[in-house]
Amino acid sequence: MKNLFGAAVAAAALCCASSASAENFTYEITWGDVSMVGGIGPDGTWGRGGAVEGTYVTTLADGSTVNGNVRCVGMDQPPSAGVFAVTLACDAVRDGATDATAIAYGCNYLGEPGPDTALGCVGGIRSQTGTVGAVRTGSVTMHWHGPDAASGTGQWY
Repeated sequence: MKNLFGAAVAAAALCCASSASAENFTYEITWGDVSMVGGIGPDGTWGRGGAVEGTYVTTLADGSTVNGNVRCVGMDQPPSAGVFAVTLACDAVRDGATDATAIAYGCNYLGEPGPDTALGCVGGIRSQTGTVGAVRTGSVTMHWHGPDAASGTGQWY
């Protein structure tokens, strides 16, 4: 469950490239500790929520990098309640910026569900400069592959 929320967050942070055209990128996230709350159901794992913060490094298609911070909140879903076992909502802010890129992830365990099981995630990203600036949207993937590490890919449209 510890790796549950990191994945989502990572993707969001990656984002902030300055050009308006389509652009591919990859990213690496280093997560802090997940703070868990709640939990119901027979084993206490349904409906658990959590929050996590971390740092990211995004590598753009031209080889340049973007660094920043990401924070996410997420929630386990009851068995058979939907397509995803975990949903995440994240904000990523690149170093030196104030505007956040929003990321929404849907994740599933890559094996038997548990605190040390890797997660595979897909999601969408949205970024806007200021309150009236141009909006960019895109898609992301994320692989939360360790207690404090995730990596992924994305594309701005």
